[in-house]
Amino acid sequence: MTTEINLTHAQTDVRGGGYGNDAWIAKVTGLDPKYGLAREFCRRDTSGLSRSGRSGLITFEMLGPGIYEFRNFCVGSTSNNWEWSGFVQVSDDGKVSRLSRTDVVDLVGEMS
Repeated sequence: MTTEINLTHAQTDVRGGGYGNDAWIAKVTGLDPKYGLAREFCRRDTSGLSRSGRSGLITFEMLGPGIYEFRNFCVGSTSNNWEWSGFVQVSDDGKVSRLSRTDVVDLVGEMS
């Protein structure tokens, strides 16, 4: 299992008693006066989780190229788990680049 984000799907491990089990990823669609960023959440598939939901794999169906925010993706080995959150831009050719929140707000503002 592995944690990854690409053009067609994203996935995260769930380990160590539940690290990653509340993960989500969403395409940033604009600015929002209440939440800062408007988002369209990607469909989440939890069929790869154990019965307890404390181990396994969660997958997400990506919504094409664009800017995405992700939260609580599990990274690390079982004894050293931690959750990773941030922003990425996924291009038409599948290249994935990390972005800062400031970068995202600037890019989304230019799109409006």
